[in-house]
Amino acid sequence: MSPMHLNLLPLSIILPLVFLGDARHPPPPPPPPNCFSFNSTQSHNMVLQRGPSCAAVYGILGNTSRLPTVNVTVKDKSSPSTEYTVTATISDDGNGWKAVLRPASGGGNFTITATCNGCTNGSIAVLENVTFGDVWYCAGQSNMWLPMRHTFSRNETIDSIRAGKYNNIRLMAGNSQDSTTFPWRTALEAISDGNASVPSYALFNFSGACWYFGQKLTDLLENDMSKGSTSNSVTPIGLISTAIGGSMIESWIPDDVRQQCTNTSNNTANGVLYDAKVVPYLGMTVKGFLWYQGENDMHQLKGNSLHNAGYGCELPLLVRHWRQQWSVTPGTTDPLAPFGTVTLPGSGAEGGFNMGIMRWAQTGNYGVLPNPIMPNTFLAQGYDLDDPWGDKTCLGYGCCRWGYNATTCFEKTNGNTSICAPYCEVLQDTSIYMGPIHPRDKYPIGERLAIAAHGVVYGGSKAFTGPTVSGCSVSGTSLTVTFNTTLLRGDSVVVQPYNASAGMSQFQVLTNRSLFCLEPALRCQVLPNGTRPSVCRSVFQEWYCPASTDDGADRVESQHALDGSASDRRDTPSHPAAVQVETVGLQGTPPHSPFERAWVTVPISISGSNAIVANLSSLQGVAPVAVRYAAQSKGPNCCDDGSDPSIGKSTPCAIQKCPIMSSSGLPANPFFAQIQGLVCACVAPQTCTQA
Repeated sequence: MSPMHLNLLPLSIILPLVFLGDARHPPPPPPPPNCFSFNSTQSHNMVLQRGPSCAAVYGILGNTSRLPTVNVTVKDKSSPSTEYTVTATISDDGNGWKAVLRPASGGGNFTITATCNGCTNGSIAVLENVTFGDVWYCAGQSNMWLPMRHTFSRNETIDSIRAGKYNNIRLMAGNSQDSTTFPWRTALEAISDGNASVPSYALFNFSGACWYFGQKLTDLLENDMSKGSTSNSVTPIGLISTAIGGSMIESWIPDDVRQQCTNTSNNTANGVLYDAKVVPYLGMTVKGFLWYQGENDMHQLKGNSLHNAGYGCELPLLVRHWRQQWSVTPGTTDPLAPFGTVTLPGSGAEGGFNMGIMRWAQTGNYGVLPNPIMPNTFLAQGYDLDDPWGDKTCLGYGCCRWGYNATTCFEKTNGNTSICAPYCEVLQDTSIYMGPIHPRDKYPIGERLAIAAHGVVYGGSKAFTGPTVSGCSVSGTSLTVTFNTTLLRGDSVVVQPYNASAGMSQFQVLTNRSLFCLEPALRCQVLPNGTRPSVCRSVFQEWYCPASTDDGADRVESQHALDGSASDRRDTPSHPAAVQVETVGLQGTPPHSPFERAWVTVPISISGSNAIVANLSSLQGVAPVAVRYAAQSKGPNCCDDGSDPSIGKSTPCAIQKCPIMSSSGLPANPFFAQIQGLVCACVAPQTCTQA
């Protein structure tokens, strides 16, 4: 999912540019080589982390004539009498310096002056208009990178900023694809450049998911103030985005650290982004982290933290390592700094499969955040937030302004060219980047992250996560699933309307225990000489269950199970000609696996304030042995049953429409479990033993 440099489509709804005030502190020119200065991650207008943590500033010494001394003076323009000076520590290599400041409450307008005694190429560096607040570091791949210009809600945000809102937010504004650092800007400065016809606002180049998190968090904190919070001003928020499209999680972890996990990608890019995008910020005290990544790991093993395998091991490892490195200097970043994660929408599969297990791996295999191996973390589910206009057919038909072809459009739409008019209008308003893999509805992602952070980090009393399975029981033709009442925090469970006749409940059961497999995978079969080739034609492939995800040994599925007979034979490999899968060459995913297509969709309805009930009548008396919700290999698709050709063309595929939700609008956390003795047994380390 590596972004390409494409010509952006025009934005038709742009408010007239109104110049609102001067950029009082424009970014200074870069210092000459070997010049005493602050690090490039720091500039005028920046946000430093407020107390109780100690913020830090740091930089380079440049040329020196002797062992230098660096003093840093902090002056609050509104309270000059509080001015103080601290002495910086010189790095072991003699090239850098770092000063730990005193804890400061949020707000203020500070000037920070660093003075070097012993530097020969400059001796003073100054930061102006610095404030203290909460600094959030946003990272991941292209769905975290996706700039505001490609999001539906950008113009409402500009309206709000011009009306005086969100002036507490400052950002390192720029395109993280093309550079490492950018000058800090206030929100107003970030929309005060460019022009109406060709907008070049710095805000439009900044991460949509990261910004919308700060925007919604501001709304929530302002609401707290209106209800009697002791603070009389909303906390300043600093946002940093370093996301890189196409990156794998292994790039964001030092390679020697990554090797603590098995079944991971081993390539030359491992650790590269940790060095380029993480290390420059390690000296900066931060409040917490936001992470939106995983698409390019969809072809790797998702694994299980319990077995130290795959993504399920790597993400908790990344969280631990980042926290350790950011908190090396005592009193700066909290060793348990908050960490928020976004799970992937269905469009993020990148041609891979086992999407449901990927989302489980994104929780360290506990099904919810926080949990014992990922404390002080929070989660935004993205599985119901695909692009509502993700169908690209109208563009491919030649019906839109770009690549318009009247003949092709007429032929492909059977003369009904108007069916594509709404799609093309939306495309003209908000250009799509490389297709539906980058959903443009990023505001709900930021909103869910902020709601979760408000509940986990900022003391909010409302639910920070959706309904989370706590157990289930079978009685006759009913399967009742209960949800954790503690995590509901007063919310109730609701079942939104869905097309039951089209099997859109997303709730499925399994009746053959031998086909319960969390992460079905394809591999080449063993040759008569006892070797297993790494590449083979599809006719010689077999489905199996990797032991590193499930809780047993590798299991092989024979051809007999494909046609429904002798399906308990799990211990002997198939004949080389047995398992035939539909695929093109050796790339892509077969449309069906015996493990996946054995699941049966059943209808559900609400049952009290914290439970739903599934109707098992269609099983005709066969007992279910496993259950899952929104945990399919692909999808889920909660808005389009395939019967309406206008969806995605003249009408949007509505977001946030999966059935099980909380009354406050948060989607249920996907789940799966075996059923043993008529009650649920989740796969370790997750538990759901409450009947």
